[in-house]
Amino acid sequence: MSATATNSGKIKLRLHYWDCRGRAQAFRYMLEDIAYTNKNVDYKEDFEQIDGTPTTWPEHKADKTISGPFRTLPVLHWNDEHIFGQTLTIGMLALRNNLVYFYSLNFVAHLVARKFNLYGKVTSSVADPVLLEAYLNGVANCAYLDVIVGACMCIWNTPDIENKTSAEYHQIAGVKDKLDGLNTLLKQSSTSFFYDQTEPTIADYFTFEAYLVARDIHSVFLPEDCQALVKLEQVMKERPALAKYFQNNQLMKRFTASPFEREYLEKISKIK
Repeated sequence: MSATATNSGKIKLRLHYWDCRGRAQAFRYMLEDIAYTNKNVDYKEDFEQIDGTPTTWPEHKADKTISGPFRTLPVLHWNDEHIFGQTLTIGMLALRNNLVYFYSLNFVAHLVARKFNLYGKVTSSVADPVLLEAYLNGVANCAYLDVIVGACMCIWNTPDIENKTSAEYHQIAGVKDKLDGLNTLLKQSSTSFFYDQTEPTIADYFTFEAYLVARDIHSVFLPEDCQALVKLEQVMKERPALAKYFQNNQLMKRFTASPFEREYLEKISKIK
């Protein structure tokens, strides 16, 4: 994992994101693991407080040293010299109260994956490194856009999880279907990680969080067979950095900035 980073001198990384899991949680796992494995990496996170959004965010948004070049979060500060934000707007939108929300692919996750060799090694099944990277990016994008963002949007849109005929239920069905696809693909690997890798790649970090966020919101999001995803959770939590992360209760309780989240989660928690 660390060949590139080991030869590059001291690296200081600062992630700035909201105090919730949101769209950055999988990236947090990556950074925790990287900092543990690469002793030349100094990583910390600064949190933007959701509850203080009306008073503090307008000022922080206008400050490019906080919100980055695109005036949004997450932002990654590299050695107090480079500031990376989100790019490459993806054509995935969701509608709520006649407003359109655009989701962006987290470019910084791909940057960090390249820098710290989180695109795996070629195998007999995928012998071309360019093709392997494309496969792994496909998995990470599915986990991120279709599952993580999809599940979080359900919290914003508050669909009735018992009414399978409602128009809003397709969001739940979509998350469940993509998780089933990820589980099926992972089962084809000879290891616990995607595409026969012996160490986690960007695909595994994002799929790990995709499974956790869906499961933690409600079991309605889970496919009938989660065997490979459960195994992935087990091996990821055995990694020293992530074991410490969970033991120290660093995982945020809050999923999103939705003002409906607590009420909605309490409501669906009573449904089995």
